[in-house]
Amino acid sequence: MTFYQPDYKYFEAKKIVEELGDSEKDEAIKYYIQVHQASHDEDKKTLERFFGFFNTLNSFLPKTGGVLS
Repeated sequence: MTFYQPDYKYFEAKKIVEELGDSEKDEAIKYYIQVHQASHDEDKKTLERFFGFFNTLNSFLPKTGGVLS
């Protein structure tokens, strides 16, 4: 049995980012996070496409473990 352990460092970092102001430095930090989030979202979409492809491919493969001749 595993126990959920909250990521307190993540929550603290999220709070700090939400409190960023409008200074040039703060805007640069927000932009950096935004660019990396967009990249992460694109990677996630690609993985979902591959996941769908392999699920479809798996549905055509034999389930008995037999050898195709």
